[in-house]
Amino acid sequence: SVTQIEECKYGNAVSLMKAGNYTEAITAFEEMNGYKDSAAQIVNCQNAIYDKAVFLMNAGKHGEAITAFQSLNGYKDSAEKKKDLYDKHKTEILRSAKVGDYIVFGSYEQDNDTSNGKEVVEWLVLAKEGDKALVISKYALDCQQYNTSYTCVTWETCTLRKWLNGTFMSNAFTSEEQNMIQSTTVITFTGDVSTCTTMDKIFLQSITQVNKYFSSDEARKCVPTEYAKAQGAWTSSSDSAGGKATCWWWLRSPGDYSNYAACVISDGSVFSYGRDVNYDGNGVRPALWIDVKS
Repeated sequence: SVTQIEECKYGNAVSLMKAGNYTEAITAFEEMNGYKDSAAQIVNCQNAIYDKAVFLMNAGKHGEAITAFQSLNGYKDSAEKKKDLYDKHKTEILRSAKVGDYIVFGSYEQDNDTSNGKEVVEWLVLAKEGDKALVISKYALDCQQYNTSYTCVTWETCTLRKWLNGTFMSNAFTSEEQNMIQSTTVITFTGDVSTCTTMDKIFLQSITQVNKYFSSDEARKCVPTEYAKAQGAWTSSSDSAGGKATCWWWLRSPGDYSNYAACVISDGSVFSYGRDVNYDGNGVRPALWIDVKS
């Protein structure tokens, strides 16, 4: 019956809350449209997240605190606390990060609600060299074609490269942050022996890099933001990470044909054969080098 189904959903939401999975519990309670005391339980979960964020902030774990405050979508004064922490501790967070950590840097629309402003972007640290850190976005931040027309292209000539280093750059980073992003020599294999070399601030991972920096298919799985889904990012009904459906995402390497580009599939495997370059359902995970000394 309907009541039994609702009771089952309610029980699942309560279990998530008791396990400390407050963000997932909020989503589950929200889907119940006021059933029983679900509205009050949402507030309980929000208060728990807020209290945890304050604890992290006071403990000096500023990056984790920023992420926690961001998940509250403006509840209480979380938006103000998030901004204050980011402005004060951005460089410190970057400098102390280790490979495998998540850091925050820049901001971009992610929850598909423009009324509350852009959200701070989370990045996975892939490598560190001295004062520089190579990072890739935790989520697929947008959905773009590799190239807007179905034609033979390379990373050097594709429209996605232009978009990343133009529109995305200006939208996601302040002038100060843009100065912290390093111009990088990007080498892309375009055939058995041929390569193209570009200078980019923002780029996509190659097949070689994504196999080097990610240890497994599971690690390569990527969840798109709500904004990316609204822009057309396709998600799998059978593949997920952290309980959320995953998407395909572009790599800069060419596919088996010059009008195809390689990508990572929703199950995390590398698809070297590639998708047609004007396919409009793949997510975008920007990568960049940040100078943490700046």
